[in-house]
Amino acid sequence: MKKVLLVVCLFLVSISNCYALDINSKNAVLYNMNEDTLIFEKNKDANTSIASLTKIMTVLVALEENEDYNKQASISNMMISNLVGTGAATAGISIYEKLTINDLLYITFLPSAADAAQILAFNTTNSLNIFVDLMNKKATELGMTNTHFTNVTGLDESGQKSTLTDMAILLKYALKNEKFKEIFEATSYTSSNGKHKVSSSMRETADYYKVDLKGVTGGKTGYTINAGRCLASTAYDEENDISYLLITTNASTDTKYNHLKDAHDIYNYYFTNYKYHNLVDKGDLLIKIPTKYAKVLYVEFKAKEDVKAYLENTFSKEKVKLKYEGTNLILTNMEKGTKLGTISVILDDKVMDTIDIVLEEKLDFSILRFIHENKGYITFGAIVIGFFAITIVAIKKKKNKE
Repeated sequence: MKKVLLVVCLFLVSISNCYALDINSKNAVLYNMNEDTLIFEKNKDANTSIASLTKIMTVLVALEENEDYNKQASISNMMISNLVGTGAATAGISIYEKLTINDLLYITFLPSAADAAQILAFNTTNSLNIFVDLMNKKATELGMTNTHFTNVTGLDESGQKSTLTDMAILLKYALKNEKFKEIFEATSYTSSNGKHKVSSSMRETADYYKVDLKGVTGGKTGYTINAGRCLASTAYDEENDISYLLITTNASTDTKYNHLKDAHDIYNYYFTNYKYHNLVDKGDLLIKIPTKYAKVLYVEFKAKEDVKAYLENTFSKEKVKLKYEGTNLILTNMEKGTKLGTISVILDDKVMDTIDIVLEEKLDFSILRFIHENKGYITFGAIVIGFFAITIVAIKKKKNKE
């Protein structure tokens, strides 16, 4: 069976539920990562400030440019002096400390420390400008066509922009890096010198304001005046075995947890209302095709596996239709492995999947069935042959008398 879960299914979910959820964030994208398909969006391609979601790229570039994460980092006032007066969150790193690249990666990401981000960048390329160039080069490489970085921290700055479509491209790519995934999903970290015990800002805020993030596996928060409250997160619906990726920006700042509440509401909605449903069950009869002159009158073709689709829980299998296109008669001279046709699995007039109908065994010819189904012709033929035989005998007898 050729199993192709078509994108049209999840695309329709996205369209029908685009604004079904009343969320605070002005921009949002949600992906079903089992299929890597967008299922919910709100202003996905609008230019938006992304605040400290920028550090997703900062950490990714540092991971790819550094070979030894246990290398001792150099720290100087010059690396962080430009942060004075910006209001950026910092970890209070001292120039006298001994920290590793690994320490800086975690301190940059979990508490979103701007000083750690800049020290990390300097230790990677010896220049903030060169590091930012690498960030933009990576964005171009990934196809983030509407993104431009001007700093490593995410502070609001002219020219720094992105879209949620682009940020989803970035996060999906970054999560393929095992070290990045480890950092993204970490809840806390203690630096190698023991001076910095940091926690995920997402987890800390959720715990403080009692926002239930059940199922959420990792995340990165962000906040500036222009960007509002931002969150990039992943979640896993254990009951239905579905992974999700969600990014939101521009939640209002009247509370410190609007972005987390949006994540809770979106994930909870999809956990509750959507899952994979069987359009066709393994073993379901797909079609019976008659045969010609074979020992069996017809061949039954059954589904070899479930055909699933991600659908709302209001789905009813009774709405599924099967449409066959192909040969309507199996001949005994057809070889094993012959493709007879295809079954289209249709829901609400949309083709959701196609299944190849293939002959699995060569059919044996039946002489008895041949005779039975052609007895009229055989009888007529016998009469004709008999008539000619009698005629020939009569002619021979006549000649003998002469």
